Amino acid sequence: MQNIIERVQGFLIPFRCQFTDLRPIQQGGSVEASQPIRELPPEIWLEIFEFATYVHRSATIKPLNPFTVKRASTNAMGVNTPVFALQTKLAIVAVCKSWRRLALPILYQHIVIRSPNRAERILKALQASRTTDPSQAQVIGPTNCGQWTRHIEVFTHSRGCASLTYLQTLFAIFRCCPNLQILSGTWIHLLPPEFLDAVSRMYGPSVEGLYWSETSDRIVRRQGSPLTTSTTLAFLSAFRSVRVLDLRHFVAKETLDPLPPDSGSGAPSIVLPLVEHLIVSTNTWSLSTTNRLSLPRLHSLTVKPSTPDKTDHYQLVQLLQVHGRSLVFVDISLPSLDDEVESDSTVARRTVAQINLDIFLQPDRCPNLASIVFPATSPIPSDHIHPSLRRIGVRGVRAETLYPDRPGDARDHLNAINPDRYPNLELIQAIGFLVEAAGDSLVKDIVIWWAEKFEKYGIDFLDGEGVLWAYTEPDVSQDQDVETTSCLKTPVFPSTSISPSLIGIVFEHLDDKIMLP
Repeated sequence: MQNIIERVQGFLIPFRCQFTDLRPIQQGGSVEASQPIRELPPEIWLEIFEFATYVHRSATIKPLNPFTVKRASTNAMGVNTPVFALQTKLAIVAVCKSWRRLALPILYQHIVIRSPNRAERILKALQASRTTDPSQAQVIGPTNCGQWTRHIEVFTHSRGCASLTYLQTLFAIFRCCPNLQILSGTWIHLLPPEFLDAVSRMYGPSVEGLYWSETSDRIVRRQGSPLTTSTTLAFLSAFRSVRVLDLRHFVAKETLDPLPPDSGSGAPSIVLPLVEHLIVSTNTWSLSTTNRLSLPRLHSLTVKPSTPDKTDHYQLVQLLQVHGRSLVFVDISLPSLDDEVESDSTVARRTVAQINLDIFLQPDRCPNLASIVFPATSPIPSDHIHPSLRRIGVRGVRAETLYPDRPGDARDHLNAINPDRYPNLELIQAIGFLVEAAGDSLVKDIVIWWAEKFEKYGIDFLDGEGVLWAYTEPDVSQDQDVETTSCLKTPVFPSTSISPSLIGIVFEHLDDKIMLP
């Protein structure tokens, strides 16, 4: 159309000078200039930054819910780690002033102190950021970037960490972070009582998550010496606002004798009123400390066995006598040498002795228990009836252990589950087991066989992705051989790259209910 108009103008005005037309010539016809991209609100950018730099163990010390849907990673960079997240944060704050203003709180949200040199540099950075806002100086005084810190991790494995100067630098960092919510400390040297008293008085009323280890079980095994610590139960009792308490490596200075068998729930003398999630190991020092606590709001327990097997069964039974009636969720992890990372399914961790599930499933031991997660290598529980149990999770499931006609630990546990034992059971999930990544050509049919078996009881059997596998019915409405179509009973999976006849059902799990979206 534009060319036609220009030709018409050429006939009407034949002697027009071309130098009088100052309009730019557009290639490929007339194209309107595109509108500039609208700027995203700061709240959207903040959500993007937080999503790109999120690491679960940096945000909380509470273990990830084992019933959380797990996906096979398709990212070439792999799973996000604290190191990668820190690099992303440093890149974001260097883009522009507006991004720096948004991402600076994320950069200082989690501080890891591993050596005296790093502690000094962190302290200098916090002190250098100290500014005074004229509008709020009279109310809150000078502020610094430490006001955004929510989690501090301290390690003392480097040279010089046993010096008093290092502890003084740490306490100076603590003073710069008044809004701390999670405190994690790993100490391999004795701490002065003055330092412990100062930390408890500063963070006792406000910290919501606490992990405190004055010695690790690995060092104890290497040294072969008795435990000597300086942390007392009085130090622990000062943290009145704690909601997540990690006592895996907590060793009290006092000698804690086992409770008498008939002590019941009247023995604990230290009250932590807000603790909801408790993490313990199977060592004597961790369980004996837990048995001295009164936790009125406790509902979740995570048990992390250590290798070699040091399970104190008597103390574990005492723990359930003290806290068993309030427990709603119990997670028994796979034994691990390093409790800081999620334990895998290596042969060494599958062959060690596991905790007997009868300790938790015996009558009147945990009467309100609604969910339990345990390794597939655990002993088969006895014929106890547990009417309140609704969810069961099995860790460490492998494809070869699911075959109904072959011996396998996962098969034995699944065969032991029936409505007579657990009349209100709604869900069984193979924690961490991804059917698509199993590599067995028959695993889908096997999983469907188990799903159909439990479907008769009104129980859903899901894999680690939260997928309920099932066969599809043949489509007889189309003009094709019905007999041939019935042979194409392909398991379901929610993917866009498969045949339209495949169907996937994914469940979203909450702590108190199960929803089908």
